[in-house]
Amino acid sequence: MMTMPINKPSPRSLPRTQRGIALLTALLIVSMATIIAINITERQQYDIRRTENILFSQQGYYYALGGEAWARGVLYRDHKNPNNKNTDNLLEDWAQPLPVTIIEGGTLGGQISDLQGLFNLNNLYVENPGDSQANTYLQKQQAYFKRLLEILEIKAPITQAIIDWMDEDTDALFPDGAEDQIYEQKTPPYRTSNQRMRSPSELLLVEGVSIEIYEKLKPFITTLPETTLININTAPGEIIAALSSQLNLQEASEIVEDRSSVFDTIKDFIDETKGRANDKNKYELEIKDLIGVSSQYFQVQAEVLIDKVSNRLTSNLKRNADSSVETISRSPGVD
Repeated sequence: MMTMPINKPSPRSLPRTQRGIALLTALLIVSMATIIAINITERQQYDIRRTENILFSQQGYYYALGGEAWARGVLYRDHKNPNNKNTDNLLEDWAQPLPVTIIEGGTLGGQISDLQGLFNLNNLYVENPGDSQANTYLQKQQAYFKRLLEILEIKAPITQAIIDWMDEDTDALFPDGAEDQIYEQKTPPYRTSNQRMRSPSELLLVEGVSIEIYEKLKPFITTLPETTLININTAPGEIIAALSSQLNLQEASEIVEDRSSVFDTIKDFIDETKGRANDKNKYELEIKDLIGVSSQYFQVQAEVLIDKVSNRLTSNLKRNADSSVETISRSPGVD
């Protein structure tokens, strides 16, 4: 028996409907392959860019550390300068910003500021509660801080709550103090620190301190690891005005605006300003234990820009009696 050969139909001999389905299937496959290829390419470009950003960020951080080293060198030379008369003021080299410096692939800038031109919240820390002299000093610091709150138009009574946050006992001060029993009722609950504050932002944990209050206080406060004096040569008007109930903000601003005259001693400052006071003896007693003309603690803010990647480093520095400068804290961004 002879078998007849089977002829396969050519594409042209297929019905029109089948040819359309085949074409659509081919187009769908090509489209999906194109989309997958695009996604792979985009993901690859994203990974490359992310890797570049990480590398630029790391590179920027090390450049920022270089800015910190620059600040240490400036502060060291300033302390060694025999012409500075053991004072620190805004006319000195350390207070001048580092000019924008060209580095490989970007720029570096920096600025040193005096932390002792601000109110140190840790001055409200009670180290020896039974010491009458320490308590007298605390009362002065407490009165100073209350005046600062008034100048900044902060009406919330937060001073005692701040003291309770740092002191080691569990007895709340009357009438506005706050101890563990207050904080344990919050969600989530927590307890008081019972030690000096590590950062100004810790103030947000204290009873009665809202974000609005913190933002008002932030430009005028710091948290240094020991009791410090206000440097009258670098303090802003609000800080100067809070020194005494006999000074107002306008008078303090006039003192600050005339930074061309540097106070070499606290006596120079008192003699210059007590004419504004009604009770000159009370004025002197009020401020003489609060002020100084030199500083140990400074902050440097270094900013690096490399290929649109910005890197900021904020470092707190302490200059010791032997002129050496050490870093006591370091954090990315501006504190």
